Amino acid sequence: VRVVPAMSDEPEEEPVELPPYVIENARSGRSKCKTCQRKIDADILRIGVLVDGRFGQGYMWHHLTCGAKRLLEQVEEAYEQEAWLNAKVPPDPEDLPSLEKLRSLAEKAGEEREKKEKAKKTIPYAEIAPSNRSKCKQSGEAIDKGAVRIILGMEANFGNQTRVAPYAVLPQHLEQALMEPDMGTEEEGLADALRENSRDIDPELLQQT
Repeated sequence: VRVVPAMSDEPEEEPVELPPYVIENARSGRSKCKTCQRKIDADILRIGVLVDGRFGQGYMWHHLTCGAKRLLEQVEEAYEQEAWLNAKVPPDPEDLPSLEKLRSLAEKAGEEREKKEKAKKTIPYAEIAPSNRSKCKQSGEAIDKGAVRIILGMEANFGNQTRVAPYAVLPQHLEQALMEPDMGTEEEGLADALRENSRDIDPELLQQT
């Protein structure tokens, strides 16, 4: 005899809708900040940003200060929504940093990123060796501190990808280096590229190369 389960008159519970943000003190030291990639220690303020994943919705956690540096608009929205009230154990609002402080952190982080971006050099370029620890890739000679060295691009294959690795040479070995079979820097236009990419070096030193 087949038993048919009785139909329940009770309405089905609707799934709980998760809030877009949660600000709380980390309840354990198991979560990891998605901004700095470091562990979020227990009781440290963190912000959870709701995302849709393969297995449903969940929170991406960030140190609150890290989140401000990368996700300021979302942190501002979380403050507007008083997202600390969404925590299982809401933190004391007195312990929360002010939005002004978080905005200041975001501004400084932006300036730092801009400095790093400007500091990036485009191959090929010339530079002054900052120490005597490097060697000329072409000859094997030591490159003295304060000497001019030329950074060329040497192609290297990694599976299906071709990457360009820096190849530092002394000026007197430049011509020979350009003849290497995997050299990614071409002789044509090299002088103009060196002038364009080496603006922090004395033009007279560059002219001597």
